[in-house]
Amino acid sequence: VLVPAHNEERVIGDICRDLIAQDYPADLFRTIVIADNCSDGTEDIVKRHECTSLKCIARHSDIRGKGAALDYTLENLQVFLDGFEPDYVVVFDADNLVPADFLKALSTVCINNYPAIQCNVKTKNPSSSLLARSSYYEALTLQRLWQEGKDRLGLCNALSGTGEAIRYDLIRDLKFGNSLTDDLDLTIRLALKGLKVKYTAYPATFDEKPNRARVEVKRRIRWAAGHFQTFFKYGSDLLRRPSRLSLDALFYLTNITSPFVTIFSGIVSLLYMLEIVSYVPVPLFYSALLSSIFLILFFATSWIEGDRGFIKGMIPFYLLMSLWLIVAPVGLVKAIRGSAIWERTPHGEGM
Repeated sequence: VLVPAHNEERVIGDICRDLIAQDYPADLFRTIVIADNCSDGTEDIVKRHECTSLKCIARHSDIRGKGAALDYTLENLQVFLDGFEPDYVVVFDADNLVPADFLKALSTVCINNYPAIQCNVKTKNPSSSLLARSSYYEALTLQRLWQEGKDRLGLCNALSGTGEAIRYDLIRDLKFGNSLTDDLDLTIRLALKGLKVKYTAYPATFDEKPNRARVEVKRRIRWAAGHFQTFFKYGSDLLRRPSRLSLDALFYLTNITSPFVTIFSGIVSLLYMLEIVSYVPVPLFYSALLSSIFLILFFATSWIEGDRGFIKGMIPFYLLMSLWLIVAPVGLVKAIRGSAIWERTPHGEGM
């Protein structure tokens, strides 16, 4: 289990305690918490939790980023683990809460020897703010509607950067890579090799959603820039190696263009209403019908999860989704200019 942590003193103790308390034989797993270029008390807190199954390593490098920290650990894994060779490498973010049965439940999925597994990622602070609540609904939809649905169809699931497990023999050679969105980059590289990411709704880990709009916008710009960079990097390769998996991966990469389609559609519809143009490529009722279908699906997904408050949170949720109309164009510009940089998302109080 690898937990990269950059200045995470507010939350790192919780995940250390969770991983030490796993209901799984201590001789069958090891946890390495990477105190990556930390200038706070992260390293000291982790060292207070060190035991047979949990170890802290400190990394100091001019090369920043989550992927760089993970790859550094992989390259020195046998030194850090004293000969312990894992079957899978599991990654958590430092802000996560991990249920005690996580590794035990995951091991029952791993016996099928899947190349990579993405576990359900839930929200640990859905009630801390309207923004966090909206992000909770977004994550819920992403996991239970999109990921689970695609898994049942045998399509290309996506790694989420946390709650993910990759076979050690694969990740040892592939590495995580130090891109803005290392999880997406690895997902596409697996697809190019014909290797599918398996999604499982159980077990689940719990991550923290930002409460401040400024933090949310910054991280979504990073996601958008990383998404475009990955598209530019691998789009042609996916086309040159057509398969059910690679074409679906390409479709996933093109999803980042949907805000541009939305803006164009809105402009055309407005011009049509003003009788400036007399033709629209898609009937006007189509958008209303599609939105209604998605609304029903969103509501059904939250209901299945035992949440009855989606209708009350619908407006903030759609406002959050509309952020993509802003962050996607900004991300595209940053991707083209190469000006996007990795920035840590703050966790804990004061977000």
